[in-house]
Amino acid sequence: MNESGLIARSERFLESIRDRRISEDDLRSPEALLNLYIYLRGNLEELQDLKEAMELRGFKYPFRSISGYSTHQSPEIAEDIHDIKRHAQYFRMKASVKKNLLDRVNSAISSHRIALGNIEEHVFLKCQECSRTLRLGEVELHDPSGDVECPCGSDNLKVRFNDRALCRPEIIPHLPLSGDYMVKMSELSLWARKALKKIMRLLKNEKKGAVRSATLVIRVLEDGRWIRRRITLDSEDNDYERMLRQRYGPNVRVELIQFHRKKSSIVNDRYTRTALALAYAGLSQKIIDEIRDAVYRENLRDYDAVERYREIVFDARTYSPDLRISEDELSEVRLQRMHRLIHEAGLGDENGNLNPLLKEDLETMEELKREIFRDVPVNLILWDVAFYYLGTSLDRRSKYSGPFPNLRPVLDRTQVRTFDEFSEDALELLRGYWNCGMVYIENLGDVLMRKFEIEEKMKGLHMKPDPLAFGAAVLHMEAGIDAETCAELFHVNVEDVVEEERSIENLGKPSTDRAKMFLNLIKGD
Repeated sequence: MNESGLIARSERFLESIRDRRISEDDLRSPEALLNLYIYLRGNLEELQDLKEAMELRGFKYPFRSISGYSTHQSPEIAEDIHDIKRHAQYFRMKASVKKNLLDRVNSAISSHRIALGNIEEHVFLKCQECSRTLRLGEVELHDPSGDVECPCGSDNLKVRFNDRALCRPEIIPHLPLSGDYMVKMSELSLWARKALKKIMRLLKNEKKGAVRSATLVIRVLEDGRWIRRRITLDSEDNDYERMLRQRYGPNVRVELIQFHRKKSSIVNDRYTRTALALAYAGLSQKIIDEIRDAVYRENLRDYDAVERYREIVFDARTYSPDLRISEDELSEVRLQRMHRLIHEAGLGDENGNLNPLLKEDLETMEELKREIFRDVPVNLILWDVAFYYLGTSLDRRSKYSGPFPNLRPVLDRTQVRTFDEFSEDALELLRGYWNCGMVYIENLGDVLMRKFEIEEKMKGLHMKPDPLAFGAAVLHMEAGIDAETCAELFHVNVEDVVEEERSIENLGKPSTDRAKMFLNLIKGD
């Protein structure tokens, strides 16, 4: 397939994904989720094929082929220079189309992986003969009636919800599945866009990585003259001076050395960060739209007056008199109309000065949007990521992407400070108006750090704890939350939490008489 055909095929496929909108009805039943899963998996395979074909044809770096296409060195006459410029502009436009299209495909792939990870966490197959459970990612599904057999040989499998899932499938309708992340951004309100930027900044919190390479400015003595050179060396050998002397001899001087480090983010892919931020911002905007009137009526003294004022402002700003006047005159007419309507409604004087009560309510409304509404999506994603870390094992996070693709299995001490951005005010809003099932954890970053430290100690001990009960035990021990609440958050029994807590306390201690005797022999007791 030529480039034009590949571009047309990709655009048609992305448009077909956009036209097939996902609604809440697709998430309500296990069967509907299974159909959605099969549809998304088929899309992902097609998108990956398109991406591979694009990269083989140079769509990843399309401007390299025209980088030398310039008129600066052309000795041609003016007419030929004009043609060259026109052709160069055509090739630049074509290269821009290639780059933007591959960008959309990459965004769509990341969004599909997030959606599939959430569904795989939320739904499983259960054998009606042996009661064994199978994850959707472990079987080949091409249609809802596909022949899938349990290892016991039975094909009587039913789709069930996972009540202990650590995911949020409600974000799926808000993902840019067709790669239209710019369109999704434009549909967000001002506070939601600010939340989007904050989430992307938090998820990009980088770890101070190891040295990848080093750039040096050196001076070398050649033919009796000192020549300055700029070179780059890999980090295979940290003894750069020895490497330089082997290559350039003893007469070499280092003037400058700059180290390049490989930094890893919490979510180590920009398309995944953008898709997650958009999904949580879109879901939060939907939640706020549903509870906004109730929040305003409780926090504002006269919400009806505020609503009337906003109607007047909208009416004045959209007013268009049947007169041919300049832009400045139109702005003045609209301003006078707004002052007159405000005065007639009893919300201010004829000069547009608002009543003190209305002015205070408007300031309170802006503060709610700026300080609380903005932190709602931040709270949701920090809670989900933190509980995914707590409720999964290190092995699972290392081998399985889950609802957060490209998530680092372990964070360093600087990165866990990201979770200190959890807002108590936004949590109180969610708990008061929306069934969020969340509690405030003041030292959430310290809890995660303790979980990572315990997992490091467990390496090589062949311990097999219940991941959810283990996470609940760590939360109970480090955050000071009662065991019943921790067990409820992770959907486990209190007895399991107590058992895992006992295992953590005994970590590193001898558990048998023979181990105790061996330890005493080593100590010389």
